[in-house]
Amino acid sequence: MVPVLLVTGPIGVGKTAVLHEADALLIAAGAAHATVELEEVARCWTDETESSRSPLVYGNLAALWSNFAAVGASRLLLAGLIEQRSQLRLISKAVPGPTVTVVRLHAPLPVLEKRIQLREPASPEGELDGARWWTRHLHQVRLEDHLVETDGRAVGEVARDVLRLARWLP
Repeated sequence: MVPVLLVTGPIGVGKTAVLHEADALLIAAGAAHATVELEEVARCWTDETESSRSPLVYGNLAALWSNFAAVGASRLLLAGLIEQRSQLRLISKAVPGPTVTVVRLHAPLPVLEKRIQLREPASPEGELDGARWWTRHLHQVRLEDHLVETDGRAVGEVARDVLRLARWLP
């Protein structure tokens, strides 16, 4: 069994920051693991990839996991967006024998909008629309095992909570 922790949430909620902090906490604890941001392994833009990104993302994840496992990684820390819990089966195709825990990060929509406007001051419209859609969608589908609030909290505190909920740290 391979423990897999997927950190998800709408645009602007802090997935990347929490992923990096959780990675640092696991390194400090001496926990053998690999860390992957799913959006980063999808950075290929061709006519072929425009229509369906899932095969590319999870094919890349399979190749990465194979290499990570070969050098001793025993668990996988992921960040990314999934629309339905049924998409977790794609992780099962990429990582043999996973036990997946999904932690959804949450912040109120006005907080997300402010973060995005600070991050993308010249042209935030697409990101704002995405944050609004993902916030509504994730609230409706409730695909998470655990929900963690990010508003008004330090990234390190959120990352520790995420790892504790997954039982990766005491």
